[in-house]
Amino acid sequence: ERPRADEVSELKAAVQALQKRLDTLESQAKSTEETNDRQTDQIAQAKSTVPAWVPNFNFKGDLRYRNENIDREYAVGRNFDRIRVRAGFVAKVNDTVSTELQLASSEDPRSSNQALTGGNTRKGVYIDLAYAQWKPHADWKLTAGKMRYPWVRPGQSVLFDADVNPEGLAVNFTRGPFFASSFYTILEERSALGESTLFGGQLGWKQEIGAATVTLGASLFDFNSVQHRNAFYGGSSNGNTTTTVGCFPGQSPCLLNDYNLIEGFAEYSVPVAGRPLSLYADYFRNDAAVNSLDTAYGAGIQYGRASNPRTWEIGYFFQMVEKDALNAQFIDSDFAGGASDGKGGVFKAGYAVARNWTLNLTYFMNKTNIDEPVTVAGVGSIRERDYKRLQVDMNFKY
Repeated sequence: ERPRADEVSELKAAVQALQKRLDTLESQAKSTEETNDRQTDQIAQAKSTVPAWVPNFNFKGDLRYRNENIDREYAVGRNFDRIRVRAGFVAKVNDTVSTELQLASSEDPRSSNQALTGGNTRKGVYIDLAYAQWKPHADWKLTAGKMRYPWVRPGQSVLFDADVNPEGLAVNFTRGPFFASSFYTILEERSALGESTLFGGQLGWKQEIGAATVTLGASLFDFNSVQHRNAFYGGSSNGNTTTTVGCFPGQSPCLLNDYNLIEGFAEYSVPVAGRPLSLYADYFRNDAAVNSLDTAYGAGIQYGRASNPRTWEIGYFFQMVEKDALNAQFIDSDFAGGASDGKGGVFKAGYAVARNWTLNLTYFMNKTNIDEPVTVAGVGSIRERDYKRLQVDMNFKY
């Protein structure tokens, strides 16, 4: 049976409509291709005007505004504001070498803060990081200069202050679950009487076991030419025992002890209800202490992480530092007033308000003078003196 005339007309109309649609799509594709070509040309032209060195630089930094309240037993309370600013860049030298430079505000080697005081005076900015790093192999790296800690610090442990940036040389090795480091740090250079230095090493193992990650490590820190020397910043031993007997010429008072530290630590992390949970323990012993005040330890827990917007974290840790357990030039500048001979807990919380903006709260509930009493005018000899410190921070990263 032959198709009717109306059916043929409908079929023709459908073919014409389809051809028109194909023509439109072809025209759109051609237009899109031309637009993409123009955009590609524009991008290439823009790249051609960028100096060759620019892609080798990665700029970064952060700013923190802090309100702080300190309440020390038998002392006048203090409330003040501080800022911390850090800015710098990582520069790629070639395929195996990079350098980093960072400038920061600073009060001392253990703090990058600047108190808001002094009649609106301008605040000092110093070299915070300045090092070169060579990675000849994926497993090895050599770092030289003023660097971040070249050894692993577990969890929230502040037995080493997070703001200290050691100066010297370090070699790091990682293969599979194993990691190791060796480092040489210059503490005090002297033209005639010899340098005070720190040499050490660390061995560790980090392994995923199911959903959890376990880290175990051991470290040795050998301080050289610090006993009977004044090898500390600003004239303060930060709680370490000093003496005036047997000191090197011109270095009295001086440190009574040498410091050969042995460390063991463990960390465990696992996701719980969609958020990370981590626990750690850290133990130190000063094998060179001439007295029995040679032990420090800490342990803590943290749940969550304030990273992406509207995420949060909470944590708590406890630590104890006997008077000569650690070289106190490295211990945390906030815990127990920044001195050894202290113990107590710290509660921490954080909330990410928006991208790169977090609010943090840290509350120190510590006791000072746990080994050696202090004399307070009008009160007498005090042991285990209460020390409370509240920090409220706004942190901005870029």
